[in-house]
Amino acid sequence: MKLLRHELGREIRCLMRSLRLATLSTGLATAEGWPYGSMVTVAIDQSAYPLLLLSDLSDHTQNLAEDSRASLLFVQPTRHRNPQRGARVTVLGNIRKTDKSEHAARFLTMHPEAQMYAGFGDFNFYRMSVDRAHWVGGFAQAQWLDGKQVTFKGTKVQTISEAEAGVIDHVNLDHGDTVDLYARKLLGRRGDGWRMVGIDGDGADLERDGRFARLPFPSVISNASEARDILVSLAVEARCK
Repeated sequence: MKLLRHELGREIRCLMRSLRLATLSTGLATAEGWPYGSMVTVAIDQSAYPLLLLSDLSDHTQNLAEDSRASLLFVQPTRHRNPQRGARVTVLGNIRKTDKSEHAARFLTMHPEAQMYAGFGDFNFYRMSVDRAHWVGGFAQAQWLDGKQVTFKGTKVQTISEAEAGVIDHVNLDHGDTVDLYARKLLGRRGDGWRMVGIDGDGADLERDGRFARLPFPSVISNASEARDILVSLAVEARCK
């Protein structure tokens, strides 16, 4: 069944937000623009723009200095014997440096191991625009979308950003047992001690001992009240399992 464009835009965001690795493709500056692919760690900001931490010494960073156009390929893991049955999306845009503290904080939340080198002089944070996206949902399920159909803008982003820290603190301090329920009952993860470390319009990020899990929301939220309502609903669902 073909998804409506706004539904597909959310599918793309949810896939991107669920992954911490992607394949970056740039034009090789030293070889007349030949395509150059590399694995990179990524985080996704509130607007659904990818964030990266890159070294000036890396070939892909030097390529971007010559031509900021790039693509990121996000591939959903699948246990199917035909890996092409899994969903994937290629995002096209321009990658440029960012010095905004919220971008650095977002990336380091999702990649705490990067704290040890993020302050080195040759490392910088980057943000990628989302100009176009090519979605492949499986066999014979491909569609192009404009970036505006994927990303968030305006007051929704600001409202969620402002509410995020308060929601996370409240959940972790007062409802830590519920976070464990989310992880075990809804996501099939093991162990106790899960924490909520991020929340956005599409879901929440959970972490335990350096392992991450993505808790998708059944619908898009735009403020703290909606976040509370949907988290309560998910808690009820988890307790019923």
